[in-house]
Amino acid sequence: MRHWRPMGTTFAAVLFRHADVSERALSHGFGVAVAGFDVTRPSLLTHPLESLPGWSVAFYRSGAAGEPSGEHEHAADLFEQELPPGLAVLGAAEKSDSVVYALVYSDDIVHDDACRFSATETARYFVRDAEEGIEAGSQSAAGDEEMTLDSDADDAALRPHRGSTFLSKELGVAVLPLLVRALFEADKRVVIRIVGHDAAAITAETKGLNRTLRREDGRERFACPDAPAVVQAFVAAYDWADPSDPSDLFRELEIGRIQGTLHFYHEGKAPALAEGLWPIAALRGSALGGGAKTDRVIALGKDEEILFVIDGAKQVVAGPTFGELLAYLRLGWSKRDEVDEDFIGALMLRAKIAAER
Repeated sequence: MRHWRPMGTTFAAVLFRHADVSERALSHGFGVAVAGFDVTRPSLLTHPLESLPGWSVAFYRSGAAGEPSGEHEHAADLFEQELPPGLAVLGAAEKSDSVVYALVYSDDIVHDDACRFSATETARYFVRDAEEGIEAGSQSAAGDEEMTLDSDADDAALRPHRGSTFLSKELGVAVLPLLVRALFEADKRVVIRIVGHDAAAITAETKGLNRTLRREDGRERFACPDAPAVVQAFVAAYDWADPSDPSDLFRELEIGRIQGTLHFYHEGKAPALAEGLWPIAALRGSALGGGAKTDRVIALGKDEEILFVIDGAKQVVAGPTFGELLAYLRLGWSKRDEVDEDFIGALMLRAKIAAER
């Protein structure tokens, strides 16, 4: 019996129940996983899987120009790291009993690597080209197994070890033809971000920061009708008059080029800047490590997302976006679990790469 096999197909994807995993969870999970990679426009293409009611797939795209082989190598590295996208998406899922699958596949070379992630177990089955032949193996609660097969091993020898074979058994449907069809039909794009960038996301992060600091939302808020929408959202939600912390200083920060002590500008206190820049906060040198003698300015760029550090005539990218800075502050003063530790680590990695780009 001949087994259908697609030709010239390469992809990296996660499969998930769309009732358990929102677009926000997808975007955030992949954002955490990809934080240590220098990719500027990563995104996902999502599509429901018609033969699997309730399930959807998200195909990863780095956004970098280059040969397909380079894209595959990057995706293989990304999906094999200590915190891969499937596990990070599971950590961001809205339901604790969710299951997320991941598959990196190519038939330009032999590469068929799948994982199952749940709160209780991770299982993996794979075949992939290697210098000495074809590596095949599995990792599960029952134990790990790895072997090397001949480079000219036929499909019958490879099939039991393939990740797609494992997924087909798990889901009760032939996975490869289903995913190849979805790959050509997927047209809903989800931008990968660790933290959202719109006014709603800024409001949520600001209120989260207030909760961490045991403050009140919007205390002594003020009007700033000429400010960008995200600044207005921040000003409306932030606590500007906490009697337990009248100085309102965030000390010893270190994320990207934001290093030192930060103070958000209150009404009428912000300096005037060039057109296209909106002042957010003052930044002074660290009390421990020295630094600038005069305050620098943290300003929002015209895209209402990227932050800059301005020191006189010098202007450099800060590293974190506005939303990422707020998330960093929220996590920095909170009791963190393992997922939060991964989150703050990803924020710092992403900011470092963005600042050095």
